[in-house]
Amino acid sequence: MGVYRELSQIDSIVIHCADTPNGRANTIEDIDDWHAQRGFRRDPSIAPKHQPHLRHVGYHYVIEIDGAVRAGRPVHETGAHVAGHNDNTLGICLVGQDQFTQVQWDALRTLVESIQSIAIQRMGLTIEATFGHRDLDDNKICPGFDVIEWISNGYQPLDQHILDLEGQP
Repeated sequence: MGVYRELSQIDSIVIHCADTPNGRANTIEDIDDWHAQRGFRRDPSIAPKHQPHLRHVGYHYVIEIDGAVRAGRPVHETGAHVAGHNDNTLGICLVGQDQFTQVQWDALRTLVESIQSIAIQRMGLTIEATFGHRDLDDNKICPGFDVIEWISNGYQPLDQHILDLEGQP
């Protein structure tokens, strides 16, 4: 179960993938169901009005294939997304596995930059790093791309990680 934390404890962002087929339009509600099956549980007393229908999701944000950024856990609640690193991180999950739509990439960049900007401007804090789940757990391949490379490349994904849905039903 998530626990309350001060925002000053947050110093990193961890990017994940939902490990779903690329292009399948899963939602944050689907992820909430999957996390319920795995035994994850939010603490509703931390923010009772924050997404009360999402009682299990371990991520703070989910980016769906249409680019919609959906709020999961409140940022004051520890996530359930990367063992040993939940106390000081925010978790962002992209729906897909290793290819994401351009609007997902755009939303991810905007969200990461917004979190960094808000941390500095409103709280005087610095988000020290942004990682992929696999950077913190050698047994993971999530999020299906190299986050450090993505950042070093000016937040531009490599072509093989861009999903083109044109012409698909």
